[in-house]
Amino acid sequence: MNAPRQDLRARHTRLQDYQAMLARRLREARSLPAADSYLALQVGARHWLLPLADAGEVLDMRQPSPVPLTQPWYSGLVNARGSLLGVIDFSLFCGGAPTPLQPGSKIVVLSRDAERACAILATRVAGLRHAADLGLPHGDAAASGPDPAPAWEGQRYADREGRAWQVLDVRALLDAPAFLQAGRATA
Repeated sequence: MNAPRQDLRARHTRLQDYQAMLARRLREARSLPAADSYLALQVGARHWLLPLADAGEVLDMRQPSPVPLTQPWYSGLVNARGSLLGVIDFSLFCGGAPTPLQPGSKIVVLSRDAERACAILATRVAGLRHAADLGLPHGDAAASGPDPAPAWEGQRYADREGRAWQVLDVRALLDAPAFLQAGRATA
């Protein structure tokens, strides 16, 4: 009967160690040129690069409290260190399927400015990336679509495994009228 409890404690300890390592690496990476350092996130099927200069903290996943009369992509509110923080299902906002959550999923705060802070659901935090380790993708799929890319979609990169990574321009996203309209009109 103690084995399951010990296994749970071991997993909890590994998770705490991982979170401490990630927090330490984020602090260290902030000393690098901000334009070249990114927090890598998987949100649904897409891979995003969040510039470290814009990245807030990474929170453990918890179920946001729903808010009535909001857009389907507005997941709700969480308490983050005594402040209410709006949580967005960024995959839904982008027109995709709901963000799949799994063990290790996180809530990632966008912006260090407390007045503009909100967060997105991340299927997984993939660690840190540096522009020097990424290359431009061969044949940009975003450019081939009929609609222009939103202003908050920045530079596209590819990693060594060929995965496409999209830079998220947090400031442009936070200024986008569609993103600012979390309330749903009632008839």
